[in-house]
Amino acid sequence: MEVLDLKPVKNKKIIAYMSSKENGRYFQNKDTSRLTDFLKKKDVNFVTVDFQVDMKEFKKTPFAQTLDKLGIPYIQVDIPDYAMGYLYEEIVEKQELQNELFEEYDSMSDKESYKGQSLKNWIDMLSEEIQEKEIFLSLKLRPQWIVKKMLDFANRFENEVVSFVHFVQEDICEDICPQVVENLRDLGAKVISYTKKHTIQNIIF
Repeated sequence: MEVLDLKPVKNKKIIAYMSSKENGRYFQNKDTSRLTDFLKKKDVNFVTVDFQVDMKEFKKTPFAQTLDKLGIPYIQVDIPDYAMGYLYEEIVEKQELQNELFEEYDSMSDKESYKGQSLKNWIDMLSEEIQEKEIFLSLKLRPQWIVKKMLDFANRFENEVVSFVHFVQEDICEDICPQVVENLRDLGAKVISYTKKHTIQNIIF
């Protein structure tokens, strides 16, 4: 079982290219010439993917087949189930308790009574706790695990400079890309973004 321990990659320069795509249809594009040119030009060593895709099916896409031809490995990056499990269980338990309390509150004839107000306050407090845990899970813990997966894979290469491209689903990127970029930079990696918010360089691939 892995432990979340974020450390800079020693004796290597890490370059990360961030690329957000609207959805998984991008991987079905048969014309991969621009992608190929970019990967060769940047001497990309590997690719990471943060998409809601089945990797068995992903391997059959023109995108994956292009990477195979170029000898570029690729991995899907995400938080492990066991790391997410305990927090998810806490969230579910609080949601179940909140539902029970809401049913009790909803059935009360006098919601303005002391008991009614107490129940409402408890329900509101649980809502805040659930939201805090969901935010921590999706916007802090998950990005940290993604960065760990990236850097662990980069460590496998003996090159002094290791470059990779991180492809991320657009709606996911809106939430977590800033945190992923910040974590990477804090650990000494150079990050170049090709997303909707970073269109300084008009390279389309």
